[in-house]
Amino acid sequence: MQNYFQNETPEKTFGFKTILTFVALMIISHAALMVYNIVSPPISPDPTLFIPPLWYNILGSLLSITALVGLGMTYNYRKIGVYVVIASLLLIVVLNPEFSLLRTLVPVFTLFIFVGFGLLEIIPKWQFFR
Repeated sequence: MQNYFQNETPEKTFGFKTILTFVALMIISHAALMVYNIVSPPISPDPTLFIPPLWYNILGSLLSITALVGLGMTYNYRKIGVYVVIASLLLIVVLNPEFSLLRTLVPVFTLFIFVGFGLLEIIPKWQFFR
C-alpha cells in the first residue's frame, strides 16, 4: 500500500479540532432542541400544525448522543467513530416524520460539514486510526 500522505503526523491539527468542535456544537444544539421538546411539548393552537410524536424526540436525542460518542471516538482516532457519526446523523434525517425546517436542516447541515469538510482533515490522518 502506498502512503499518499508521507508528511502527515498523528498530531491533531487546529483544523481537525475546529471541525470536530463545530460538528459537536451542531449536534448539541439538535439534542437540546429534542430534549426541550420532550420536557415541554409544544401546544398547537392550530390543529393542522404538525407536532412530532414523543418517540421521535426521544430517538432524536439518543441518536444525537450516539453521534457525540462517535465524535469522541473520532477525536481519539477510532475508525468506528467516523462511521457512527455519519450513520446516526443520517438516521436522524431519515426518521424525520415531517420535513420541518429546524428538525431536518440542522442534522443535514451537520452531516454536510462532517462529510464535506471533516473528511478533509480525517482522510490524511486515516493511517493513524485504529
